[in-house]
Amino acid sequence: MNESVTYLIKFCAMFLLILFLVFILAVVTPKLAAKIDKLISKIIKPKPERVDDNIYKVKSIYDIPDKNNPDEKNNENGDIENGKK
Repeated sequence: MNESVTYLIKFCAMFLLILFLVFILAVVTPKLAAKIDKLISKIIKPKPERVDDNIYKVKSIYDIPDKNNPDEKNNENGDIENGKK
């Protein structure tokens, strides 16, 4: 074979090998991270105290404040006083 064709084949093979390695890392990394998360959650127990997450909920501008819900204290404009209890 011609020398330039040989170099072209080697270049394409190396390029495809690099792409294959990136693909393998992209597939393996999330699975490895999930296993590490499970291991860490077994080692470190979550605290029994729970923080009230209601004040951190994202609301749309179209959400109507619920007057029956004591967590949503409304002022005269109908706005929710976020984070205040």
